[in-house]
Amino acid sequence: MYKKYNIQYQKSIKNWDEALPLGNGKLGGLIYGDGPLRIAIDRVDLWDSRPNPTTREKAFHFSNLVQLSRSGKQDDWKERARLFENIFTELPYPSKITAGRLELDFGVKTENIQSCVDIKRAIASINIQNGLAKMEAFFSATRYVGAARVYGEYTLDIHIPDYISGTGEKDAFCLQYPRAAVVRDGEYTYYKQTTHTDFEYGIVVLRKDCGEYSELYFTIATNVDEADFIELAKRQLSDAACFGFSALKKEHIAWWKNYWSKSEIVIGDKLLEKVYYRSWYLFASCSRKGCFPMPLQGVWTADNDALPPWKGDYHHDTNTQLSYQAFLKANRLSEGEVFIDYLWDMKPQFETFAKEFFGVEGLLLPSCSTLDGKAMGGWAQYSLSPTMTIWTAQSFDEYYLYTGDKEFLKERAYPFFKEVGKAIYGLLEEREGKLYLPLSSSPEIYDDTPEAYLKPNSNFDLALMRYLYKTLIGYCESLGELTEANEYLTILNKLDDIAIDEKGVVMLDSTQKLRESHRHFSHLMCLYPLHLINYDTSEHKRIYESSLQDIEFYGMGMWAGFSFAMCAQIYAMAYKGNSAYEKLRQFANGFVAENGFHLNGDFKNYGYTTFHYRPFTLESLFGFCDALQEMLLQEHQGYLHLFPAIPKDWNENTISFRNLRAYGGVLITAKSKQGKITNFSAEADKATVLRIRNDFGKEELRFSNGEKIFCKLGEIFTLHIDRKVVFINES
Repeated sequence: MYKKYNIQYQKSIKNWDEALPLGNGKLGGLIYGDGPLRIAIDRVDLWDSRPNPTTREKAFHFSNLVQLSRSGKQDDWKERARLFENIFTELPYPSKITAGRLELDFGVKTENIQSCVDIKRAIASINIQNGLAKMEAFFSATRYVGAARVYGEYTLDIHIPDYISGTGEKDAFCLQYPRAAVVRDGEYTYYKQTTHTDFEYGIVVLRKDCGEYSELYFTIATNVDEADFIELAKRQLSDAACFGFSALKKEHIAWWKNYWSKSEIVIGDKLLEKVYYRSWYLFASCSRKGCFPMPLQGVWTADNDALPPWKGDYHHDTNTQLSYQAFLKANRLSEGEVFIDYLWDMKPQFETFAKEFFGVEGLLLPSCSTLDGKAMGGWAQYSLSPTMTIWTAQSFDEYYLYTGDKEFLKERAYPFFKEVGKAIYGLLEEREGKLYLPLSSSPEIYDDTPEAYLKPNSNFDLALMRYLYKTLIGYCESLGELTEANEYLTILNKLDDIAIDEKGVVMLDSTQKLRESHRHFSHLMCLYPLHLINYDTSEHKRIYESSLQDIEFYGMGMWAGFSFAMCAQIYAMAYKGNSAYEKLRQFANGFVAENGFHLNGDFKNYGYTTFHYRPFTLESLFGFCDALQEMLLQEHQGYLHLFPAIPKDWNENTISFRNLRAYGGVLITAKSKQGKITNFSAEADKATVLRIRNDFGKEELRFSNGEKIFCKLGEIFTLHIDRKVVFINES
């Protein structure tokens, strides 16, 4: 199944963003080059976290942002840019940084390098010049080291990125650290990089000569790990070498075998399946329990001797949300929980930010943030938008829904939501009995212009706030907090309804609608992912149809890669399988490199959009996975809907999925052929009741628990689950 989706090249890889990607959640590697062979090494928490001085000015405060943004004076807008936006561009820090790369020089420069990543086992193999040299490499799934077995003679060196210690004092993108030296100490090669703070780090490599081949063990260590981090790294690498390459590889393969066993889909469409499985390969490579969640580029920061795009930050204004949107339904909980764990661990920092920047009690995060939760800056309409926190908080709500874990609801989801609700309410201004934010926007409508501030409340902000307080009401009712539920209901009733024009089109705000092609469908948050409006009643269907027609009218000219995935999600909600399928195919064709990386622009020049650049980010891949999974299984309307948005091109295919997760932690397996469900099973850890739409092609249904159910086609029936129930498909 997985072999046909391996990442393979028949010629030498020239670009870092097409390299063979490996990773274990903490460390990542990119293998490429035509001589020398390069292994770029990254670590997810390698950061220059120095704050920009402007974030420490008293003027760096939300009240000042409001005043300057409302002023209308050019000088005030310039001051606003200096305080709240230029911090992202004028200095090289704070930023994710790169450590460098190993360079293996075999004495040839050649186009003739065949290479492959076996995604089932997460192992790379390289064949240089028809057997002149060979290498097998992986980043251990059980230890924070990389390992390679190399056949052939070569010299080993470490390349330290030029921008780390460049000499150009006026170069805004040079960190100007003291220049580090590569040290050769017996079997070890390493460098130790000091910075402008107490932070230090370095790459350490152990080379073991084993007769006909040699073995390399390598890692990135920092003084956060241990004061003498070079010695720590040497011990770790020595332990790995003593354990042995083959033993390490065996453990590694076992971990990946378990990972792939968690779920699968079969749709008979090689292009979409390829992107789907390569994306989940990348997910496990850059997101692991106990590590930091993936930033924009995960564990593969650009190996181009420059700062990464957008400084490789945490974009909580689309990117992190999309990156962690699909893992629950895919039943990959352990790998995805890292994001929720991070948000919870950062809760004290976000509470401090709410008080110091926004001037309110509760919890709010900077939408573009550093590793340690500090403000990065950027377009202030979005990088400092308070409602982005609500979108991020949805991760807690989704986790509760997909696990049914009442303890998680009580101990994490409710407390997090409660603090967000407190902070948002502290910002709201009451006018004529209604509540409004002082500033309101919709990512990334009108970019960073004054026009980007819409009339409060934008539909984006409004949808998120309505979702926030609606969710809090539900939590309070579940936990018996009825007094608080009434308080949240009072707030909810003071928020306007979603603004929809006479044709049924969801607007930007109460005064204007989208009037041009735009990459972000933020005004449609009420449809997806918040599910405030479902495709159920005739009026709601009209809203979906009209809003999608509006998107189609303006076209794809100004879309980026993530636009296609997000649009496919909304099409899937409206059961438009053909449309969702077409958007996913366009995304897969035009915006995904052969190694599975999403390069954001129409870099292959298919003519899909006017953006033809290629900055690498990860989030769109998991938006793609989410849309595809929503085509196969939905539950947000209160019942299981199997295969709700299947395109016409799949009608003759046998379509199936195994162990997709439904609400309450129920694992669903199903198969469909020619539009009829032929196989179905549901498995749960405890007794539960499912509501299921009858798309089984018959009105009399029998199940392995002895239930015999009569239900008209298209209507809903209930099924009692005790551990596992299987549909009995009799002819």
